[in-house]
Amino acid sequence: MRGPKRRGFTLVELLVVIALIALLMTVMVPVILRFMSGRGLAMAGNNIAGFIAYARTEAMNTRQTHVLVMFDKEEDRSPQGSDIARIVGPGMVLFRINPNPTTTDDQVINFVKELNFKAQVGGDVRFADGWLRKCPKGPMLDLPQGVNDAFEGKYKLVLRPDGRVVVPEDKPGYVLDIKESRNLDSDIILTDDTRYVFVDVNPATGNTRRSSPLDRSDVGDH
Repeated sequence: MRGPKRRGFTLVELLVVIALIALLMTVMVPVILRFMSGRGLAMAGNNIAGFIAYARTEAMNTRQTHVLVMFDKEEDRSPQGSDIARIVGPGMVLFRINPNPTTTDDQVINFVKELNFKAQVGGDVRFADGWLRKCPKGPMLDLPQGVNDAFEGKYKLVLRPDGRVVVPEDKPGYVLDIKESRNLDSDIILTDDTRYVFVDVNPATGNTRRSSPLDRSDVGDH
């Protein structure tokens, strides 16, 4: 006696299912990529906030001035007279400043820690080109002349031993609090070529705020 006849999928039915899956993938992949891109920028903004908080704590704990220097590309910052090679950037690098070193192991400019965008953030996150062109890069009064010379042409934040953060040409309050925040006046602007994140630093507390990832069409070309 024969059992019940089992019916499988026909070729037409399989083709219809495959077509539906392909259609869903076509719709969903751009949405997923856009979502992941925004998460990368948001994470980078959060990392910067944590890094600035760490730098401020280091300055207060050591009672020495520190400086955060922005590097838009890889650079050789090996200590003079040392066999240790140190390539930094792109990202932010924290240095401790000791204008009167008393030991051979200490120098005026001492590397502390780096937030490297490629190694620690990933993706294509970088400083926005327009912001890099406009941001102030002149000497800082809180830094010795030799330190200003060493980081000439770099955007810098100075962390003072009293906990204050010296932000060059800082605007009062958080620029992100107002509608006109989508401009080049934010203290740091990040991009992944399709979106932007704006970061503002409070000089008194070192706290930071960041915008949500914003499309190029929302903010223009920075």
